[in-house]
Amino acid sequence: MKDKILELIATNEKSIIDITNEMEISTKEAMNNIDELIEDGYNIFLEDSKVKVKLSKKQSKSLYGEEEKKPVVKDIGDSYIVSSPKRSITITKDKLKQLKLLYCDDNPLTINQVCRKLDIPRRDFFLVKTAFSITHDDVPYLDEEITDDNIDDLVDKTLERRKEKYFIKLQQKEIEKLSKEVNEYRQKDYFINKIHNMVTEYFEEFAKTYQRPAIKELPKTHSSEMLEISIVDLHLGKLTWEKETGHNYDMKIASKKFMNVIYDIIDRIKDKKFEKIIFPIGNDFFNFDNIEGKTTGGTLQDNDSRIHKMYLKGTELLIRTIDILSQFARVEAFLIPGNHDFLTSFYAVDKIASWFRNDPNVSVDASPKTRKYIKFGKCLIGFAHGNEERKRIEGNMQVEVPQEWGSTKFREWHLAHLHSEKVKEIHGVKVRHLTSVTATDAWHYKKGYVGATPVSQSFIWDKEKGLRNILYTTTTVE
Repeated sequence: MKDKILELIATNEKSIIDITNEMEISTKEAMNNIDELIEDGYNIFLEDSKVKVKLSKKQSKSLYGEEEKKPVVKDIGDSYIVSSPKRSITITKDKLKQLKLLYCDDNPLTINQVCRKLDIPRRDFFLVKTAFSITHDDVPYLDEEITDDNIDDLVDKTLERRKEKYFIKLQQKEIEKLSKEVNEYRQKDYFINKIHNMVTEYFEEFAKTYQRPAIKELPKTHSSEMLEISIVDLHLGKLTWEKETGHNYDMKIASKKFMNVIYDIIDRIKDKKFEKIIFPIGNDFFNFDNIEGKTTGGTLQDNDSRIHKMYLKGTELLIRTIDILSQFARVEAFLIPGNHDFLTSFYAVDKIASWFRNDPNVSVDASPKTRKYIKFGKCLIGFAHGNEERKRIEGNMQVEVPQEWGSTKFREWHLAHLHSEKVKEIHGVKVRHLTSVTATDAWHYKKGYVGATPVSQSFIWDKEKGLRNILYTTTTVE
């Protein structure tokens, strides 16, 4: 490779970018090869952003062959005899014409490429090149072809040849692009099939061993109340270390915290009757979103698990939870994507929708809309993760569900993302950021985002009287 680079910079002044483009190598590879040439004794230097080389007579002979004086050319009809003081070669006019067509062009082949294509020894190429003074910007025709009466024809031929080369190159680029896309699709198909098979096998085994409660349609209740359980920003799969952040946190701890909230709420409402339980899923329920352990936006996380295990265990945790809740009232579960788990939470909720498809006590909305609304009597609750809308959230409800807005009196947004409680009332709607039971990771600890109590909030709504109670559940599992 370094010989090709030497040839490039010896025959034409080239920048590093020119070398990397023509050789199709990285800048690092180009610089390493130039360093090797310098170690070999070549006087290579940079001038006006161009890489130049000053060759000794010996180096010039080594690079270009022995011919330093211009060889003698003899026309013998269909061929030329090219002679130097030490040797002679014969080259046909057709081959010379081909050589010039390949080498004298806006986008010429390299010397090595020409030699390979025409099966010409490299030293013979330099002998011919010197004899006929051939350069990249030379005309691609023999001198005898250029006469006053055929110049226009040659120009037309050149244009046609360039058009042909353009379309051939365009076709090559299209083929390369299609080939790349096919390979990408093959890789995607492979991983999709692999994940599909793994998920199918896992839940087939889960279904064999999991003892579901007997499904019996719940009788309609005359309760005027609704329970909302919003466990936001769980970050299942996050890893923290007590010596680094003050708290331990992993998959097992997150699962225990999640179920502690569920059991605490059930213990406090078991004697009450609800028309339904609403259960938003997502809001960074999972900590990362791809096999590299990064969030949807590409931020690397400290993780306790592989994405496959996190997804399977998390989905199982949600299925068990919905089964428990559905023993007390009809459950409406729905997806609220987060910034950590935009895709993974969708896959989980879509799987849950399939799992409960025949359960009369459970409905699941897996649609990927990032904002959703629940109307309950005179109450209107909007749900979003809250990382994208910012202040615009204050006007989204009025625009997106104007009829529901007009027929309700008690309106709230329930947002996540901040991991701490924050409430503001503006323009007829209360914007409430909910707390989280997750632990502080290393990055947040380093930046000083500490002190939030691990608390989850659940809400009891009345059709006519609005929000009646907020149930706080403080978790202490570690």
